[in-house]
Amino acid sequence: MSKKIPKNTSAAAKPAPKKKNLPTPQVTTPKRPFPGLKRTIIFAASFIFTFLFLSYIGFLLYYQDRFFPGVMVGGYRMDGRSPVLAQKQLSGSAQSRINTPLNLNFMENSYQIDLAAAEPKVNIDQQITQAFLIGHSSSFWQNFLQQAEALTGGDNLPLTLTFANPDALSAQISRLKQSVDKNPVNSQIALDNQFSISPPQDGIEIDEPLLREQLVAYLTLQSGAPVSLPIKTITPAFGTKDAQQARQALERIKSSPIRLHFGADMWTIDQPTLYTLLNLNPGQAAPEADGIASLLDNSKLTLFIEELASKVDQPSQNARFVINTSSRSAALRVEQFQPAQQGQALDRTKTAELIIQALSHPTISDMDLPVTTTKPQITNEQVNNLGINQLLAEGMSNFAGSIENRIFNIGLAASKLHGILIAPGATFSFNNTVGEISAVTGYKQAYVIKSGRTVLDDGGGVCQVSTTLFRAILKAGLPITERTGHAYRVGYYEQGGFPPGLDATVFAPSVDLKFKNDTPAYLLLQSYIVGKNLYIDIYGTSDGRLSKISTPKVTDQTPPPPDLRQDDPTLPRGTVKQVDWAAWGANVSFTRTVTKGDQTLISETWRTSYRPWQAVYMVGTKD
Repeated sequence: MSKKIPKNTSAAAKPAPKKKNLPTPQVTTPKRPFPGLKRTIIFAASFIFTFLFLSYIGFLLYYQDRFFPGVMVGGYRMDGRSPVLAQKQLSGSAQSRINTPLNLNFMENSYQIDLAAAEPKVNIDQQITQAFLIGHSSSFWQNFLQQAEALTGGDNLPLTLTFANPDALSAQISRLKQSVDKNPVNSQIALDNQFSISPPQDGIEIDEPLLREQLVAYLTLQSGAPVSLPIKTITPAFGTKDAQQARQALERIKSSPIRLHFGADMWTIDQPTLYTLLNLNPGQAAPEADGIASLLDNSKLTLFIEELASKVDQPSQNARFVINTSSRSAALRVEQFQPAQQGQALDRTKTAELIIQALSHPTISDMDLPVTTTKPQITNEQVNNLGINQLLAEGMSNFAGSIENRIFNIGLAASKLHGILIAPGATFSFNNTVGEISAVTGYKQAYVIKSGRTVLDDGGGVCQVSTTLFRAILKAGLPITERTGHAYRVGYYEQGGFPPGLDATVFAPSVDLKFKNDTPAYLLLQSYIVGKNLYIDIYGTSDGRLSKISTPKVTDQTPPPPDLRQDDPTLPRGTVKQVDWAAWGANVSFTRTVTKGDQTLISETWRTSYRPWQAVYMVGTKD
């Protein structure tokens, strides 16, 4: 019997096949070029940074109390200087310049300026303090940037200058100008047969702005000392060319004068006249115009044209008529008639242009004056259709006791209202109608109240006329748009039984008497004097209105001050004349109601506050 051999026993196992020996893979690390270069770069960078850092630290330590490079004050580099040293050096330089008189030459003369007299002050301390802050602030990065900017581009703080006594410098410059300046001499034309021309001469003067600029630059260390006075040449305003042009105009006009025509009148610009119109000695300013226009004296030409205008101009005049006042009958009769007149006015600007044109063109010798015309508002044809058919109201006042000049002025002012026509809807102005009140327009001196005193002045008495007209307007029931009472109760205006409050003062141009014609027809004013009474009538067409005026109420009366005596050089010595009468102060009021049928047109209250006034006596002092 055979034995079984157990499986997987080592004894019974077959020998394992032999494995082949494969080569073991080997990993090789590539070799880096320049071994240790990285360490070298890091070391070098560290060394450079450390060197720069230590160098910058050393730089900061060195300039800790010094100006950094590139910092300048007044154009001077402060590199490495301490503020004390910089201040000492700059102040010394500036003070040396201030204390040393400056000599300036012109031609062969030398002129001295004492700069110390003007007490100049240079802001060196302030600028050094500001300059030292560059790179020395509390911020590291700000310091670094400022230091870099100063080092690369420079950082300059300019010096400035003030004068504690600038008048001293101005006085010295003024004396220099008196010694050096020379006015230019214009070319001259002699009014002889040849119109001889003398040559012009240039003028010279110190260029003051440039001189002051040079002195400031010198004292603020920006430049060296100026050597010569700065001089500029002044060319004459009227040179040889201008003189020749004027001579040509004078020669031409001798044979062909300019004739100015208006209607049948003629005026001539001949050689002597043109010579008076030329500006042969103008100032330094160059003329703005060209040609002959630049040689004319504008003021003289204006006067010449105004003289022409005085002979040409005339205002338009409305047709006026005067009614016979001897009768109050319904049938009104025209006593006088003034026809309408067309107005005309010379065009001044156009006349000047035409004269210049004629002077510039030899072919022009005759010219018509440019005159504009204006038509009157009331023509001759209209006077019969004005609707003036009855007396509407009468104003009256008494001027007894007035001096001769006052009576004259009353008559003159009243005549300005006589025959005046007021259109429907128009507003009448006393000042505009009467016109200027002065000696020029014929008024004489009489006593007026001015600045709280009674004095002689042109036109005393005109308020008698405005007061009389005010009373007529009240009665006519017309709307009054402007009226001012007197400052005190004037005796003239309470004569004839009139109560206070019915007066009106005027004083051009601020104080006026105005009323409106709100009737459907024209109004006519008539003024006349009978004895010592002044009358002003208002004619027109009644529309049925009635005016009711209350009796004035007088309240709050105060006594007058003591009498006042004033010297009058026009009265003989020893003569005493009363010109004002004592008047009580008071508040006065009255009402006016104007009705038309059942309709109330006007309901108003007029109030006047009078201050107390003393009697005034004029004492003669004339020997």
